[in-house]
Amino acid sequence: MTNLAKSIQRELALFKDAIELDGGSIPEVHKSAFCKARKKLKHTVFIEFSQMACKEFYASDEVLRWKGYRVIGVDGSTHELPASKELKEKYGVAAKRADGKEICMARSLMVYDTLNHLTLYGEMDRYRQSEMGMLWNALSVLKLDRKDILVFDRYYASHLLIFYLHKRGVQFCFRMKDNWYEVQRFLRSGLESDDLIINLPARDQRKADELGIKEKRFKCRLLKVQLDSGETEILLTSLTNETKITVADLYELYGLRWFVEEAFKTFKHKVCLENFSGKSDKAVLQDFYVKIFIMNLTAVAVRPINEALKKPSVKVKYTYQVNFTEALATMKRGVVSFFITGSITKGLQRLYDRLQKATAAIRPGRKFKRREPEKRRFHTNYKPT
Repeated sequence: MTNLAKSIQRELALFKDAIELDGGSIPEVHKSAFCKARKKLKHTVFIEFSQMACKEFYASDEVLRWKGYRVIGVDGSTHELPASKELKEKYGVAAKRADGKEICMARSLMVYDTLNHLTLYGEMDRYRQSEMGMLWNALSVLKLDRKDILVFDRYYASHLLIFYLHKRGVQFCFRMKDNWYEVQRFLRSGLESDDLIINLPARDQRKADELGIKEKRFKCRLLKVQLDSGETEILLTSLTNETKITVADLYELYGLRWFVEEAFKTFKHKVCLENFSGKSDKAVLQDFYVKIFIMNLTAVAVRPINEALKKPSVKVKYTYQVNFTEALATMKRGVVSFFITGSITKGLQRLYDRLQKATAAIRPGRKFKRREPEKRRFHTNYKPT
């Protein structure tokens, strides 16, 4: 939980120092003893920790919503794994380098509360697995209701998924591809927004029966929004009441999906997802899920500080928020107080004292041109914790 980014022996030394600073003690431990001990630890413990953190947070009165909805973004990515024989056999080889070395890759999916910055579901699977297959796994375990709205990029839209979300009573907003017949017809109409009666295709009927989908048609809404780049974006949504939810509102809603991409950026660059602390399947799963837990724990910890910063005692030009990278780094010491020495009050006070000073201004309207990722592993702008 201290995010093992350095050598194991160095991390053990830092861990021992943190315990002693809290007034505790621990004997010297060699890295081989640690590696042997971690084989007894299931990665699922960190999944349960994440679920507990989310459950406790949603039971509070600090949950942010968009027009009463919890906005949930979905996105996937790929990442490189250590090229051990065990990992190559389980996750697959993506390519070979010029020198003949095989590159082992995995695919990951994140279901993310974009306003509260919590990962509700994370999964790592073999490289050849599809994001849609992983999404169906997520939907089978996630607890969702009519006050949740899922926001998807254009690669996720399918009739079967749309009908399944409608059957569960979950709201949705998809960015659509232009090659859908309904989208082509809408574009020809020249309208900015229009209702659409969507029909379940015959090819999806058998799978729909397996999923318990009874309805064969229902009303959705198509709308057209113009991006600052001049590109036209087509959205399909279950929010059909144009009086309550305008085109401008839905443009804002789809923009909130960007936070799940920012979460992946944090996952890869701030907590260094690809900087694994072991070469076994058990080690990479532990690293994957513990990093999700630490991101969730940090998001919960900084919320009251961010809320306090929204009410400055003096008039300032911008609203400020906690620097999340600094918060992640501070949590490296914090988890020792919370989970090992039991100095929770002391640990929280130290955390808040530090983070109140580590703030950054929120500058509305700032936009940067999207760039292709560079080949170097650790980018200058994304310093690891």
